[in-house]
Amino acid sequence: MTQIPTQIPLARRFADWSIGFDLAGAPAEVRRTARRAILDTLGVMAAGGAHPKVRALASGLAPASGRCTVLGRGRGEAEVAALVNGMAAHVWDFDDTSYTGIMHGSAVVLPVALALAEEGGATEQDLIAAFIAGSEVTYALADICTHEHYFRGWWSTVTCGLAGATAAAARLLGLGADQAAHAIGLAAASASGGKSVFGTDAKAFLVGETARRAITFARAARIGLTGPVAGFEDPRGFLALLNRGTANMGEADTLGRRWRLTEPGLLFKTSPVCSAAHAAIEQMARLMEEAGATADDIVSIEAEIPELVHISLVYPRPVTAQEAQFSLPYALACAALHGRVRLDDLSAGEIGAAEKAALMARVSSAVAADLSTDEMRARYPESARLTVTLGAGRVVQGFRGEAYGMPGRPLTDEDLHGKFAGCVEFAGGCVPNGQLDRLDLLGLARDVLGGRPI
Repeated sequence: MTQIPTQIPLARRFADWSIGFDLAGAPAEVRRTARRAILDTLGVMAAGGAHPKVRALASGLAPASGRCTVLGRGRGEAEVAALVNGMAAHVWDFDDTSYTGIMHGSAVVLPVALALAEEGGATEQDLIAAFIAGSEVTYALADICTHEHYFRGWWSTVTCGLAGATAAAARLLGLGADQAAHAIGLAAASASGGKSVFGTDAKAFLVGETARRAITFARAARIGLTGPVAGFEDPRGFLALLNRGTANMGEADTLGRRWRLTEPGLLFKTSPVCSAAHAAIEQMARLMEEAGATADDIVSIEAEIPELVHISLVYPRPVTAQEAQFSLPYALACAALHGRVRLDDLSAGEIGAAEKAALMARVSSAVAADLSTDEMRARYPESARLTVTLGAGRVVQGFRGEAYGMPGRPLTDEDLHGKFAGCVEFAGGCVPNGQLDRLDLLGLARDVLGGRPI
């Protein structure tokens, strides 16, 4: 096992930094990215309110009162809000992705920050500060663990997201650094979550459940419960058990110097499916447009993909919405028909449609060694190379390294706002009047999440 340095425990370092973080000291681009991430997550959270499993969760919980906005219940306690809204944020797999750790940090951190900001009467600036602090701790831990953590089968969204969400909760609950270290130590000792949840309701549910636990840990520390401050480094702790001792501890020193919200940045999705499908979706749509072809013209689609895409998109013939979100053939069929995957494409009727089944039968895929090198993983982790054979023997080919929405090709504000509006309208809501980038985020959240049963 790799020897893990223990001079200053990670939980203590995360606590000191997150509690002491001053929003005014963050670069303007970091603050701007945080606001965009919050806006995007609020939109997909609102869309999640239309999902039948989110509705079932909200209606199945015991009655409770509280000050926080809860999709499907109106108002509730912070823990309930974090659970339901957290599941809603990820249930369509339309939330942002960070390639630091390969995860969905915003879907875990924002429900915590939003609930506790409402509970405590915090300001928009308090919300943004807690979101940045929690996100940066989440991503720093992921960098410490390296991508090997994800490739070993751990789902870094919840294993690493729990620590960052707890840091955000500690900040908004007014914990001191000592208390916050105990809370984050609790998170280290209890973190778990395997990728076996992919393709099931448990994937989105665990996002909400992780957010709920973060609040509970911070509350426990605030009343004096202690946790294992060395919970990451202990021989029986997080890094030894969940990461086989692998620990790039120098990454902890970069907190506040390298801002992972902007370096490497976030993918804001244009289709509600796993990020691994996005480059292929865009390239498929582009080839169809350039060829002037329709889905009826397609004879075959051959996809060459990197290993990361291969291990992420595991359902060749999806039956459920969760499986469809992790299916390359389904993504390519939707792209051929509609130019993208739409929220409506995740209904049972669309997934079982004969025209999509016929297109999926024409798709084949293979891992390409040249797309799976360390260099390509760093530059284009989820690329795709497509060869589409059309009628009359026509063949069109193309490579897409990164999809629109990736940090290197960011969504314009106009397109980000359009996605937000589409998500709110999909759930039957009304988009608030006024320019979205000028509206108070807490007020916007209350408006779009409804504050009333859906």
